[in-house]
Amino acid sequence: MESFKEFLIKKGIIGGEKVEPLFKGAVSVDDVLKKLSSDSSVPDQSLIKAFAGSFKKKALSDVLLEERAVDFDTLQRVVAESGNMTNNLGHILVERRIISDEMLAKAVGIELGVEYKDLTDYKVDDAIFNSIDVSVMKKYCFIPHKKTNKEIWLILSDPGNVDSIEELEVLLGLPIIPMVASKLAIQRLLNLMIETSLDSKVIFADLDNFPPLEVVTPDEEDAQQNIAQKSGSDSDSCVIKMVDAIILKGVRKRSSDIHFEVYESQLKVKYRIDGVLFEVVSDVEPRMRAPIISRLKVMAQLDIAEKRIPQDGRFKLKIDDRFVDFRVSVLPSIFGETVVLRILDKSALGLDLQKVGLDGNDLLLFKRNVSKPYGMVLVAGPTGSGKTTTLYSALKFVHTPRDKFITIEDPVEYQLPDVVQIAVNEKKGLTFSSGLRSIVRQDPDKIMVGEIRDPDTAKIAINAALTGHLVISSIHANNVTDAISRLENMEIDPYEFVSSFNLIMSQRLLRLNCKNCTVDDDTITEEIKKLSIDFEEHKNVAFKRGSGCRYCHDTGYLGRSGIFEVLELTPEIKQMILTRQSPLEIKKAAIKNGLVPLRKAGWKKVEEGLTTFEEMNRVTFEEGALE
Repeated sequence: MESFKEFLIKKGIIGGEKVEPLFKGAVSVDDVLKKLSSDSSVPDQSLIKAFAGSFKKKALSDVLLEERAVDFDTLQRVVAESGNMTNNLGHILVERRIISDEMLAKAVGIELGVEYKDLTDYKVDDAIFNSIDVSVMKKYCFIPHKKTNKEIWLILSDPGNVDSIEELEVLLGLPIIPMVASKLAIQRLLNLMIETSLDSKVIFADLDNFPPLEVVTPDEEDAQQNIAQKSGSDSDSCVIKMVDAIILKGVRKRSSDIHFEVYESQLKVKYRIDGVLFEVVSDVEPRMRAPIISRLKVMAQLDIAEKRIPQDGRFKLKIDDRFVDFRVSVLPSIFGETVVLRILDKSALGLDLQKVGLDGNDLLLFKRNVSKPYGMVLVAGPTGSGKTTTLYSALKFVHTPRDKFITIEDPVEYQLPDVVQIAVNEKKGLTFSSGLRSIVRQDPDKIMVGEIRDPDTAKIAINAALTGHLVISSIHANNVTDAISRLENMEIDPYEFVSSFNLIMSQRLLRLNCKNCTVDDDTITEEIKKLSIDFEEHKNVAFKRGSGCRYCHDTGYLGRSGIFEVLELTPEIKQMILTRQSPLEIKKAAIKNGLVPLRKAGWKKVEEGLTTFEEMNRVTFEEGALE
């Protein structure tokens, strides 16, 4: 009680004649607080300070013993070893791994009489979080819990630090009601909030703490000197930090592209995540626009003086102990140059056939056919359906040092070890067809052709497959039977077709429901049901959707997975192609033999609760109309 009296006097909450009457007859600190709360001359803020000063209900050592977090002998030994200094007892016990951070936080809650919060599944209020400077939350290690016009509740790692609470009250402009959680849990949640936010104030709040990204180029020394020459002043340093931060955050957020769009009075930065654009920066100062674009061009070793024609380049950065490739496209617009970075992150991609989404019998068929020593495997689908990823994954699956692998691509997206990769350059006369003619003279075992675009390329690829090479390629077609029709339109001889092809596969990418906010889907209207000819046979499905949260940026979707239609060219299918039967008849026969159409594969994902009916319908609507 005496220490509490000293605290009240020191903080100027009471003084003079009030001291004796206040403590007269008071048995506990609670008695004093009750008297203070009924005294109209004591302001609410002073009462909060008095409450904060009364935190220590019990000694921490007593609480730890009562809660059986530590036994008496161990406690006595630790106290003796620390020179009888008990001020930092909890942290010493944690450092020695005698108790956990969570145990300490719970004990501190009991010791100080404040509520303990388990942050394992804690949902942060975004409105309150975004209203407070992230650097302040990091410095004082807290998460805001609730806020009214009169006070704010904070989850703190050290609620007994009255000086820190007073500083926070000044910064936040409100009296604080403290709660407690472990320091590690608060730091983990703070980092998660920053990483999952698309609010520019949150994303770039710790700009000064970003480590410089390491640029890796074929002529690294010259590139680094070039960058150093262009980046000497403080303003240049600020530009470098901003560009590095934008790129780093884009990679960590699984972006496929970063867009730098120049308008009359602003520069906007957008991330494409799971196929959707999110604006993250729109308030870049006008004077910073040109230096940011120049910085990107320098990194890609492009001509910074040339601003009238499109330029393409690439660069590589070391991010989080791995190397990430970037493809750069610069395009002049009416207000200046706009830049798009394509992020080519092999580690995020995985390059694993199962991670692509193939499973069950489809995976077995695909693996079996790409493992054959010769023949052709064709992947069909529209732009953005993941064909290139599937080709690279197939290449990685069959790669061995005993075979020679050569690819021809437009452009080379991922650089693979022990694989000869050729980039198409039509201006110089290196096309898919001319390059492929040269490749077959390079003694390859396996060939990857980025895309079959014309009859010449198709004929050379098929000829390579007939002469003992495994050829994998892609083609723009809606489904497997459309791919057959396209090749027939390219005047491919049916006999060569059936002799060379092992398998044709069509694919799409479906956005997946966010696991953090999946709920029952009650948004399917009668009109939508009527528009889908096959809804009736699936009407009893327990439809799911993501309600939208910070993890999925309020879209309801997080991540994507492929759906596939795999057609193995069996003797029956080959005979139908030779006799030029209709695509519809070929598809019917294939379904009878076990082919799972894209629409059915999409419905399977819906039935498993992995995606929404809306997303499946968006991606496979035309397929549903054909079946």
